Amino acid sequence: MEKRDILVKINHWFINIGRYFVAVASILTILASGFLIFAGVWEFVNGIPVIFDALYKPDSHRLELSVHFISAIDLFMVAVVMFVMGIGLFELFVDKDQSIDYPHWLKIRDLNDLKEKLISAAVVVIVITFLKHIVMWEKPLETLYFGGAIAIVIVSITLFSRFVVGDDAKKTKKEEEINPRNIDID
Repeated sequence: MEKRDILVKINHWFINIGRYFVAVASILTILASGFLIFAGVWEFVNGIPVIFDALYKPDSHRLELSVHFISAIDLFMVAVVMFVMGIGLFELFVDKDQSIDYPHWLKIRDLNDLKEKLISAAVVVIVITFLKHIVMWEKPLETLYFGGAIAIVIVSITLFSRFVVGDDAKKTKKEEEINPRNIDID
């Protein structure tokens, strides 16, 4: 019996130490999202001279202008995804007592919530990438293949979200209703 207690204590120790590793990952993910926002701002600022060129020569720089701004939007969306991931990791693993009051759209109760938010944001990033490809439109057949591949990926993600993540969330919710537990690891 005493040996099992030691193993349980070791397990608790690993979980507590693991929180610090996840805290580092969370902070670095949030910092990376900040860097991506700066990169998006830089891309946007680099598009400003193209705006002035487009005012004087209306037909010359539309494609370049569109690519600059769509690239900036893409960077902003990836930054938002990373920010949500960083906050979600922090909320799930580091902030044990839920001391920070997050907005309702950022509340993450379990890994399924984090997966759902990541999947939704990933679909938006994929669509923006396709939009950027459409704007550059160089080879129609390749664009068709690219669009088909993106459609397959989005359908796969949707099915995964509905059947795997959705089922996990339903199971977790049912288990909590049947057997509510508050696990406190100190």
